Amino acid sequence: MKVLTCFPLLMFSMSAYAGIQVDATRVIYNGGNQSSSLSIKNDSDDTYMVQSWLDTGDSTQNPKGLPIVVTPPILKLASKKEAVLRFIYSGQGLPQDKESLFWINVQEIPPAPKVENVLQVAIRTRIKLFYRPAALKIDLYKQAQALKWQRHGDGVVVTNNGPAHVTLGTLNFAKNGQLGCSLNGDMLMPLGNLRIALPPACRMARELSFSFINDYGGHTEIKDIRLDR
Repeated sequence: MKVLTCFPLLMFSMSAYAGIQVDATRVIYNGGNQSSSLSIKNDSDDTYMVQSWLDTGDSTQNPKGLPIVVTPPILKLASKKEAVLRFIYSGQGLPQDKESLFWINVQEIPPAPKVENVLQVAIRTRIKLFYRPAALKIDLYKQAQALKWQRHGDGVVVTNNGPAHVTLGTLNFAKNGQLGCSLNGDMLMPLGNLRIALPPACRMARELSFSFINDYGGHTEIKDIRLDR
C-alpha cells in the first residue's frame, strides 16, 4: 500500500489524519467473476468526498480507456459510514495467459477546515489490483516455491516462470545456518526476473529463506533455498 499526500494551500498548522480507510492492501480480481470489490470507510467525524480511479503504475497519471473501470468514480461518504468500490472488466484488452496489474487510487477530498490558519492535507491511498484470468489455476505458494535463484557476480538473479506476480518480502541470506544479512525484496512480474545486489556480508551466503505477500496481504515464508553458483 502506498499513501500519497496533497497540499492544496499553505497555512500555519497542519492536520494529516486520513479520514478514509481502505479495507485491504490488495484486490484480486478473478476473471470468472463479473466484478471485484473494495470496501472503504469514513472514520472521521465529517463527511468526505471520495474520488477513485485506476492507473498502470505511474501515480501522476489518470489514464482513460482502461479495460477495467471503477464505480462509482466519485461519491460522498458520511461520517462513520462505509461504501463499496466495484471494479468491472469490459471483457477485452487484457492477456489471458498471465495476470495484469493495476493500481487503485482512493483520493479523499476533506471538507473545508472549521478554523483558520490550517494546512489542508488530502491523502491518497494506492493499492494493487491483480486481474487473474479465469483460465489460470494459480497457486501462489507453489509458484513462489518454484522461483529460480542463481548467484550472479555480487548478487543473485531470481526468475519467475509462472503467470502470476510474486511480491517478495524479507530475504534472509545465510551460510552454514548463520544469518549473513536480511534485505527487502521487490515484485517479480509474470515470466520475468529480478537482479538483487548483495552487500559484502551476504556474498558468501549459500542458503536463503524468504517471505512473499499472499492473496490476503499477509506474509508466507519459504525456507531452505540453496544458492549455487
